[in-house]
This record gives sequence, C-alpha cells and structure tokens, in this order.
Amino acid sequence: MMEMRWRKTFAGTSVAACAAVALALSLTSAAAAGAAALPVASAASGCTLGNKGRTLGPTYVTQLTVSHTSCATGMKVIKAYNHCRLASGGVKGYCHSKVLGFRCSEKRPQTGLIAFIAKVHCTNGRAVVNFTYSENT
Repeated sequence: MMEMRWRKTFAGTSVAACAAVALALSLTSAAAAGAAALPVASAASGCTLGNKGRTLGPTYVTQLTVSHTSCATGMKVIKAYNHCRLASGGVKGYCHSKVLGFRCSEKRPQTGLIAFIAKVHCTNGRAVVNFTYSENT
C-alpha cells in the first residue's frame, strides 16, 4: 500500500504520466519559441553582449536584460546613459535626466578606490532596460 502512495499524485494520475505531459508541453513550447522568434522581447530577456560589452561606454557592461523592447534599443540606452553620466560629473557622475525617453535609476552596491560596479534600471512605459556595468575610476 505504501508503494501505491508514492506512485499516485493528487488526481490519481501516475508520476510517469505527469512527467510525460510536462516533457511534451516543454518540447511544444520550445518549438513554438524557436519558430516565432520576435525582435522585441515581451518577457524579460537576456541579451548577448559578446565583445560589445567594452564598446558601450563604461569600462565593461557585464549584463543587459530587456523587457518589451529590443536588445538593440537596450544598447542604445546604455550608450546614451553613459554619455549623460559623464556629462554630469565625469567617471563618478550620475545621470539625472531622461535618456531616449527612458527614466533611469542607478545603484552602486560595490565601490572601491579604483573601480565600482553599478546596476541601472531604466523604464519607458512598459519598456524596461536593466544593465550592470563596472567602471574604472
């Protein structure tokens, strides 16, 4: 009798049947996602930076995620934000105005004498751009 309890789930369906349904659903959704690759992200999407992480303005851009916008727009926001930041106090400056219609806030959880790491959150309506960068001072 104990063996039967381990093999049954809430509705009396076997664990193996549940696993098979879950696998089928994941394969179907993966195939649909591959077939319908859209240039604009609706859910939070990580962008591949590759070598571009060093050409966007700060010393290194280490992470970029976007929602309801494209990765290309995210990269443009990073460049514009960095330009605004440098114009408002140099390497250690903060940007206090909108960039390309996005309002941004920045947090610097790790600061040191020669470098800091910053996390930036930018929004424009539903569009969201989040990025992390490190800057040598």
